[in-house]
Amino acid sequence: MADLDPNEHTIDELRDELDDIDDRETLEALREAETDGEDRTGAKEAIDERLDTVTDDGNGDDEESDGDESAGSSQDGDTVGIVEIRDHVRQNASDLIGRPLDGIVEIERNDDGWRALTEIIERRSVPDTQDILGRYALELDDAGHITGYRRLERYRRGDTKLDEEVPAGGR
Repeated sequence: MADLDPNEHTIDELRDELDDIDDRETLEALREAETDGEDRTGAKEAIDERLDTVTDDGNGDDEESDGDESAGSSQDGDTVGIVEIRDHVRQNASDLIGRPLDGIVEIERNDDGWRALTEIIERRSVPDTQDILGRYALELDDAGHITGYRRLERYRRGDTKLDEEVPAGGR
């Protein structure tokens, strides 16, 4: 394994490092190191996604790539699925908004394409329950390109009143 210890990186940093690794055995060793270390769900998902990419790029069986077509995007690239939208938002939201992504709250298909609700860390605090988060709506077209975004609200991470007020399906 390269000198990469997944426990020494944030999940976003780990994703960037994983992009340079094409060896399945190295990725499996990284996943095992993460499981034995901090055992972060997001980090394991990032490693698993990279493992799937390495497998789909020709190192795996044809059966796997054939089965993924119905769940993913069409071959012509005109339409994308929810997984591709999630990945695109995860990769681009923090660069677009200029602050770290905390999470994706909701993704929904609408008449104009897609809408994703994200939580962005606007100010870190100690303890983290005092972090100030911004909830942003990102609009994407049918091909998955971000066409716009706006901040819907700001709130303190530990504020549970917000969760009680928001009806199912967003605002």
